[in-house]
Amino acid sequence: MPDTRWDGDQVMVASPIAEAEAGWVVRRIGVILLAFLWWSTPAVAGDWHPLRQTLDSLVSGPDAPVSGAAVIVVRDGKTVFAQAAGRAVIDAADPARERPLTLDTPVRVASISKLPVGIVIQQMAAEGRLDLDADLSPLLGFGLRNPYHPDRPITARMLLTHTSSLRDAEIYGLPPPYSLEELVRPGGAFDPGGARWAEEVPGSRFTYTNLNYGVMATLIERLTGQRFDAVVTARVLRPLGMRAVYDVRLLDEAQFRELAPVYQKQTDGTWQAKVDDYRGVRPDDRPSIFGIKALVPLPNIVPGRNGTTLSPQGGMRASARDLEQLLRFLMSGGGALLPARDFARMLAPHWTYDSATGNGDTDGGLLRQWGLGIQCTTHGGGPGDGDRWKSGPDDPRLCGHFGDAYGLLGSVMADPDGRWGFVYLLTGTPQVRVKSAVSSLTVWEQQVVDGILAAMDR
Repeated sequence: MPDTRWDGDQVMVASPIAEAEAGWVVRRIGVILLAFLWWSTPAVAGDWHPLRQTLDSLVSGPDAPVSGAAVIVVRDGKTVFAQAAGRAVIDAADPARERPLTLDTPVRVASISKLPVGIVIQQMAAEGRLDLDADLSPLLGFGLRNPYHPDRPITARMLLTHTSSLRDAEIYGLPPPYSLEELVRPGGAFDPGGARWAEEVPGSRFTYTNLNYGVMATLIERLTGQRFDAVVTARVLRPLGMRAVYDVRLLDEAQFRELAPVYQKQTDGTWQAKVDDYRGVRPDDRPSIFGIKALVPLPNIVPGRNGTTLSPQGGMRASARDLEQLLRFLMSGGGALLPARDFARMLAPHWTYDSATGNGDTDGGLLRQWGLGIQCTTHGGGPGDGDRWKSGPDDPRLCGHFGDAYGLLGSVMADPDGRWGFVYLLTGTPQVRVKSAVSSLTVWEQQVVDGILAAMDR
């Protein structure tokens, strides 16, 4: 266990984990610097026509499996492919309301929202404001402890790597004025089933958990005295040139008009809006979360009390072009946001699935390796149960984040050497999922990935 101590406004720690990763980080920096040399090489033009046909076929005809699709591919610093197809708004009763999905259409991008939050946490660690291996209880202002292991501190590293032993249970967010302390309290009012904490030792097992990001958002607020979304916007989104927001009420008039609902295709062939179907009427400032209505308006939020309200784990509204800027960050070795050493540490493997020990839940085989707030693929598994992009020895290793909620499937994935990467968003995907013959990706995602890789190989 790390030797921790409380020292004023900072928690300091002597961590064997941090020391062990140092050598990997040094080697990683070298790889990143070499990758920059590739940027001077002109991009090779691929044959993108098959991918264009794929996108059109996914959204066309009465049996179209998805309602909208957007794809952007970057290679050697250049955008080599960018196309959107399908519909942003669907209304069979009033076809005049329907409009096309574009590369600039904002949409709720599900768990891709986690990436900017994790970047802020690592910025604060790089600045010395946060120790990734320190007990978070003093910073949060209450005891964050697994009741099965009350002597084991919960750390930011555990949150970033989904090894905290927290669980989403029945709900993982609350509106104001409820507190994070109430939400994570074992067996409390918001954990009637007693499922909030797992019995495993914190730090020992991977289980993908949305609530980890609610804790991190609260931590950001405690460290800054501001709402987490304001901090993420100022530190990550706007510096990258993204117009994205976590609070839909902050979209400007043009963005709000363009905001696309997230649809899901039902078994009867119709599309049903699951979220953000505002029909031109802005939501009020008392949101309902998991059926619980806010008792006070959002402007009265007390930063640091509960960062879950605006869904740091999945509530970012962003366009494909916004996500391209996030992709370019992943290809930049940290750019202006993170020092190269800290960016390399972000990509360093902190958890890797071991089938012999069963040290984690892979979510159907797709999640097999995690850095600090970021996934990297491992060529592992097989058809319907793996994280491969293609069969064979030339399957690329990519790092980034998937998004999957309400009928949206998305991904921001980059070659860790910074040479290429892609963004895709599929909206209105079917209620019944069908996995591909290659991995745990759905067949619709696989079609897009196949088109990208085929063009990149030419």
